[in-house]
Amino acid sequence: MASHQLRWRSFISLSIFLGLTILFITSLLMFLNPHQDLIALLHTIFGFWLLLLLLWHVKNNIRPLKHYLKNNSTSKIHWVPWGSAGVFVLLLVLVYHQTAPFVQFYRWGQTLRAATENVMGEQQIYQVRRIQPATANGEELTIELRKGPYFMWPQYAIWLETLDGKFIQPLYVTGKLATNNFANKVTQKNPQQVFKENPFATDEDGSESFEYQWDTASKNDRMRSESLPVFLHALGLKSADDRMVPETSTPLLDAYAGATMLEHFSLTTKSVAALPQQFRIRFEINQSFDFNEYYSSDRFPDDAIYSGDGYSAQPSVVYEAVVDRNNDQQLYRLTLIGQGHHSGKDGKINPDTSKLTTAKQLVDRVIVEFQGHPIPGA
Repeated sequence: MASHQLRWRSFISLSIFLGLTILFITSLLMFLNPHQDLIALLHTIFGFWLLLLLLWHVKNNIRPLKHYLKNNSTSKIHWVPWGSAGVFVLLLVLVYHQTAPFVQFYRWGQTLRAATENVMGEQQIYQVRRIQPATANGEELTIELRKGPYFMWPQYAIWLETLDGKFIQPLYVTGKLATNNFANKVTQKNPQQVFKENPFATDEDGSESFEYQWDTASKNDRMRSESLPVFLHALGLKSADDRMVPETSTPLLDAYAGATMLEHFSLTTKSVAALPQQFRIRFEINQSFDFNEYYSSDRFPDDAIYSGDGYSAQPSVVYEAVVDRNNDQQLYRLTLIGQGHHSGKDGKINPDTSKLTTAKQLVDRVIVEFQGHPIPGA
């Protein structure tokens, strides 16, 4: 009987040691490197395996554990359970309140992961651009965008705002939006046809559903205020008929506008002037025709913009990072914070993106790196 118990004890002890080794290695890899499904799977499976071993261990050692938990002043080990619990609670409180050493350690890991993600595979094509307007005397920064699986022909903008929502400047704006040059007129062949998915997913050139006409004479009738409503309202330029679109070009937009880059890209540019101590980086992207079950082509029949010839489908999505110059962080990964209005009626960000599908997969990631990242006044 004793030999049998010893074998099981040896099995559990060795299993716990090997499981902890796997958890340690996978934790280290996930901390230092970008997320990988295989590493995460190993970490999860062995974590549950250790949990099962722990329950088994508790079941087989319930009497010694009860003894440890007794506050017996005559025992030399009475401080062990309280000391262990005290250290656990202390660590929990310090992490919960995000005390400096833990936060700095976490940010160090973020920086390492973001830097590692910048190393791209040989099969990925990157467009590299540099925009440095003559009037720009501020800080140099690099925007890296890696497109997602549904990235086809979007409009997008990236810009800076103060924390209270005041527009600072654009960093990049697609040319069609900046100059309101939507000259390609698209007409649906069968107005009664309802789309619940991107028609170009099965019909690559859309010839079965649409007709095309290059019509520069009436392009001003196709102002796309619904394309990037959050950016356009922040920009604050209005057309003659009071729509939130830049009807004519402006020096600031021209300086930071360019063609829609259709590959992964790395863009280096400069801010117009020195930036404040805290501010937001925002990125908005939208793609026509990406209908889904909720944002179908007949979803808002009384909305002339949504049901018009812009085929706005799923609304824009907005990503954001908050920059705090009180630390020396240089890399910022933008995260999804919400969606714009489906027909551009306002510039509000709706945090509920539950009805979006492919719109949330237009980009894989957006990272902004500040070169030097000086603190104002330093």
